[in-house]
Amino acid sequence: MKKPFFKSLLSYFTEIVLEETSSDYNEHLQVLLTQGRYQLCTEDAIYSFDDKYDNFLKAFEKINIKEKNVESMLLLGLGLGSIPYILENIFKLNIDYTAVEIDEEICRLAEKYVLSDLRSHIMIYPIDATHYFNWYNESFDLIAMDIFDSATIPIYFESETYLQILASRLNKNGIILYNRLADSEKNIQLNKKFNQNWKNVFPAGGFVETGTNHIFLNDMRFIP
Repeated sequence: MKKPFFKSLLSYFTEIVLEETSSDYNEHLQVLLTQGRYQLCTEDAIYSFDDKYDNFLKAFEKINIKEKNVESMLLLGLGLGSIPYILENIFKLNIDYTAVEIDEEICRLAEKYVLSDLRSHIMIYPIDATHYFNWYNESFDLIAMDIFDSATIPIYFESETYLQILASRLNKNGIILYNRLADSEKNIQLNKKFNQNWKNVFPAGGFVETGTNHIFLNDMRFIP
């Protein structure tokens, strides 16, 4: 959906609520227009913010994504589609996307506000990520793990079992970016604990700091 000019201009001074809704997975979903950008929020988390979804934007910059040979990408957690928005509009990449998003209402909002204006091909599966991996066997050049239940990551998606599944779906020289909050001492300590599982599966891996997030990378040698 094209942003209305006057509302877009006004949004630099005050947030404009475009839509409020709910679903079986999110009691409160709100689409805002702020700073000229679409933002998807729950009660205590931001799920999407166009090109200001800084955690992935900064990670893509750090690994110099334009120089990587990325033709296919798996999105685990869709939001409004900030990741394909960034890769298409900021980095000018043409990628074939597979998006897995359990919340059909979020899928609807993404199609309505962002994805319909992108040129990239995006196949959306409105299912649990665990079911996706049980039913489909594709592999990818790039995987973005961005699954949250509001501000927390469901515990299964932190397990070595799940990380091994992610590793098995990478093409040769494939890249995984796994998003985690690092906005409090509690979350930083949880990330240190998670790093043990991460290193067991990806010995050359580590993380990059992107402000209030840590983006875990399967191989730190991807950073120039």
